[in-house]
Amino acid sequence: MRLYEYEAKALLRKHGVSVPESVHLMNAATPPPLGFPVVVKAQVLAGGRGKAGAVKVAQSALELQQAIVQLFSTKVKGEPVNSVLIESFVKTKSELYISFLYDTRMRGPVLLASAQGGVDIEQNADSIVRVPIDPLVGLQDWQCRLALGTHVTPQITAVLMKLWQCFVQEDCTLLEINPLAIAGDGTLSCVGTMIELDDFAFFRHKERSYSPRNPAIGREITEREKMVKLLNDADHHGTIKYLELDGDIGFLASGGGASLTCMDKLIEAGGKPANYSEFSGNPSEQKIAALIDAVLSKPLKGLWVIGGVANFTAVDTTMKVLVDVLKKHKPKIPIVVRRGGPKEKEGLQILRDAAAHEGWRVEAHGREIPLTQTAQRMVELAYGNTH
Repeated sequence: MRLYEYEAKALLRKHGVSVPESVHLMNAATPPPLGFPVVVKAQVLAGGRGKAGAVKVAQSALELQQAIVQLFSTKVKGEPVNSVLIESFVKTKSELYISFLYDTRMRGPVLLASAQGGVDIEQNADSIVRVPIDPLVGLQDWQCRLALGTHVTPQITAVLMKLWQCFVQEDCTLLEINPLAIAGDGTLSCVGTMIELDDFAFFRHKERSYSPRNPAIGREITEREKMVKLLNDADHHGTIKYLELDGDIGFLASGGGASLTCMDKLIEAGGKPANYSEFSGNPSEQKIAALIDAVLSKPLKGLWVIGGVANFTAVDTTMKVLVDVLKKHKPKIPIVVRRGGPKEKEGLQILRDAAAHEGWRVEAHGREIPLTQTAQRMVELAYGNTH
């Protein structure tokens, strides 16, 4: 789980790490005064806020209010701004880049550090030093010196030790400070902060109450996504997944790499997927029904139900569930189905019979037609000559 910056800095404060004085706003109300200048930051999960114009400096109360109103009325990489963080402006003499993360190649945590921090850190990638950390021993003073060389001071080492403590104790998968600002008097402050937490370690942190979110697409989780996730977590029989997108063709796939290939083919054919969803491991009928219900609950121009030749999931069971949900939604949209596996013929016939009786626009195919070939057909039926 990726944290908003205000949440990340709350964790840093908990571990005694210095961060700028700040006020977090959930609306455009006038904030308590901090003294000017201040920095106004949109609180979104997407990265690159600075270059996207979502971080502003205000020199007066008027500029502050204008910045707040402007940020609340904008989107950052498609993500709406629902809150802002107002921080005291930190005058810096120099800036460092510090990051702790788990490296899958090294199979352990590493410290990344550079004496050239700031918004252009990507352009200074050659300056970043990577130092592996033995998790049984922890971060050592000599590793801080190795990472930052002559730029390191006892004060910087002390901050790195606190950051490491936060990384470990809070079960972080990423803790990034950019920049760690050094003022003229040597004062240190974590100005930019990004933290990602290990979802599987939340059982150790019962006090947490973060809202559900999906960092993969840089936004909070939707109600449909939340419903599917809760049901999936509550029932161990098989797996269902649902990711909401901006298109208008419903996408329902059996699990596996073929589903990603089919998604690519749908987009190549000119289709705009409304979601990415899949089910695997022979989930219960209740779980499959909930997933189909989530897909169909959005306004759609078509529904594409696809899957390879299943080994465990009975096609007739899947089609019976699909028919039941379709009867509830009474769809007028075209539906293209391609499924194979146990009880394939019986399952597809169940769908064809129901479609004929209910008046649905359904094309049902088995393993005789390639998965990807039905993508073009779905687009043709969904958009007709208008696309």
